[in-house]
Amino acid sequence: MFKKDVSKTFVVLELVVGVLTIVYWICFFFVPDSVQSFPKEPSYMIFEKTFVAADMWMTLAFFLSAYYLLKKDMKGILWGIIAGGTFVYLGFMDSLYNLENGKYAFIFYSNNSQVGMLFELIINLASFIFGAAAIIYVWSLIKAGDVK
Repeated sequence: MFKKDVSKTFVVLELVVGVLTIVYWICFFFVPDSVQSFPKEPSYMIFEKTFVAADMWMTLAFFLSAYYLLKKDMKGILWGIIAGGTFVYLGFMDSLYNLENGKYAFIFYSNNSQVGMLFELIINLASFIFGAAAIIYVWSLIKAGDVK
């Protein structure tokens, strides 16, 4: 148990990230040309599909963190660190692929993939920002004096 009140906003954000991740994959597999930036490029599609299991792991970790944080259970901190770390890691994997393969350039130079890659950039930035923020926030819950 920890004494500090948990931010309801943070818990909602954890749930939103998890739900949006599930919605993304539903769209990816069942709504053609919705969230796929390069649906006709086999190497891109193969690469993107490798994220499914890791994204579901991250989603589960965010959901468990939210659940346990609301109960003021220390497991919420553990799952929050796992989720945040996974989110940052996935952001680096995706960003590095996009940088090494010149995908971000499509935001500025192509009408076909412009919206898709802008969406990818937003996802990548969210991965870094919210992933790191999650780690920092849940860690702050165990500062000296907050833990029973």
